[in-house]
Amino acid sequence: MNTEQMKTDTSLFSGLGLAIIGTTCCALPIVLVALGLGSAVASMVAVMPWLTTLSQYKVITFSLTAVVLIYSYWRLHRIKVCSLADKSRLRWQKAILWASTVILLLSLFAAYALLPVTVWWESLS
Repeated sequence: MNTEQMKTDTSLFSGLGLAIIGTTCCALPIVLVALGLGSAVASMVAVMPWLTTLSQYKVITFSLTAVVLIYSYWRLHRIKVCSLADKSRLRWQKAILWASTVILLLSLFAAYALLPVTVWWESLS
């Protein structure tokens, strides 16, 4: 594996890791509370107290995740495929990138839009 492939892999897995951290700190607690599982959130925060601190910086967390994913998109679109093994590797890399992007978008929706949508929905009833 050459250094270019290593850089691309590192950026992809960094984006995936940041997207999962963003989901854990900011989106998952909101979704669990919305589903009536507040005690699960309380026990989760008791076991992982760093989630409270991280959730105070969710704008930075989501921004950093977006920057890393944009960098990953840029790196993947510069790759020239030469062999069948490279094509298979590129397919997996693109799948990881799209999964990370979907996780980020769902986290952003849960962190910023879920409450207003829920309040709006309740006002219709």
